[in-house]
Amino acid sequence: MATDVREFLESYDLYTRFQPHKSVWWNGDWPQVVEVLCRACGAKRSHRVWPTKVAGFTLEWGVYMLHGACEHCGTDGVIFWVEVNQREGWMQKAGQLPALPASARKQSLQPAGSA
Repeated sequence: MATDVREFLESYDLYTRFQPHKSVWWNGDWPQVVEVLCRACGAKRSHRVWPTKVAGFTLEWGVYMLHGACEHCGTDGVIFWVEVNQREGWMQKAGQLPALPASARKQSLQPAGSA
């Protein structure tokens, strides 16, 4: 299970809710860098990302787009679309380009008791 927003972005599948403990809930700050696969480099690289709120259903619930480029080659990029519900204390990816490779997915993302 992810412990912070960066790990959530790097490892969660689409529509899998990230619900951290209330004491460490998201304060509105997005990570500046995520480590994801760069298709141009063929390796996991740092990508600097910039957030933009693209839809606001209410002040507490909306969709953000984070986009950025590989810091090594500068030619490949990543885009995340993330739904955030601050009132209920969760976020989930609504989209990601390029898609998260199966090898990067966390096995611990399954809810307790499922297998």
